[in-house]
Amino acid sequence: MTHTDLATKSLRAMPQISTGKVGRQARKAVFPIAVFVFSLLWFAPVLWMLSTSFKPNADAATYPVTWIPKNPTLENYETILFNPDRGVNIVRSFGVSMLVSTAMVAGVLATSTPAAYAFARLKFKGRNVLFWLLVLTLALPVQMFLIPVYLILDKAGMLNTLWSVILPGIGPAFALFVLRQFMLAVPVELEEASRLDGCNMFQTFLYIVVPQIRPALVSVGLITFLNSWNDFMWPLIVIRDRDIYPLTLSLFEVRTAYHAIFGAGTIMASYVIATVPVIVLFLLAKNQLLRGISLTGTGVK
Repeated sequence: MTHTDLATKSLRAMPQISTGKVGRQARKAVFPIAVFVFSLLWFAPVLWMLSTSFKPNADAATYPVTWIPKNPTLENYETILFNPDRGVNIVRSFGVSMLVSTAMVAGVLATSTPAAYAFARLKFKGRNVLFWLLVLTLALPVQMFLIPVYLILDKAGMLNTLWSVILPGIGPAFALFVLRQFMLAVPVELEEASRLDGCNMFQTFLYIVVPQIRPALVSVGLITFLNSWNDFMWPLIVIRDRDIYPLTLSLFEVRTAYHAIFGAGTIMASYVIATVPVIVLFLLAKNQLLRGISLTGTGVK
């Protein structure tokens, strides 16, 4: 037996290691670590904001930064909520933003849901062309529509009212697209069975289709609420009366008012207050939201 034959036999006798299995095991080990690191990077600013909101303003301006307050206090929250000595009423603005965001969610769902059903089920000339033209508007920058919409509201006498903030956001193409895709995934047999049972089109839509697309409705509603809650540019353009300032404009005033006196703790307390509804909504609707996002587009035809 030659040396070559011996070497070949020895190699065959060695245990074979699957590179594919090693790669999968490495990915399983690395993925949780990567998620943990990125979570820390994302959460660090939030933790700093929360920590600073419980510090006295004198401690909030010290360097180096301390992550855990040495003398925690609720003074900043008391100031911003009950004693707004700088002329900023966060509580009123919080209520205005809640009203505007809730009204916008109701308007979007009330208009986009039946419109999506029409595009998904009704047959009419130019349906697909019109739908994709509406979807194409998603690729256009929002700034293109600022001046035309402003002029329309000015002619209608709606500037400096809450309607000027609510109405332009109703009927977005994004909501129409998502809801239509979900409706396409609803089996037509369910609707046909409901009609055999005596339901008309509206009853079929309301009692059969709408319950089937609940994850999409929750997703669209939550995204609409967040967009409205965080919107700064459009209210800044159309609102002049401080009594109807939404929360984003009041937060800007808080930063301006308390920055000059080094009130970092008070500023961060106002930011925490603005963040609470978003976190609560996400915790309440996270399952429906994740399911809605994961299933978006499954009904594409």
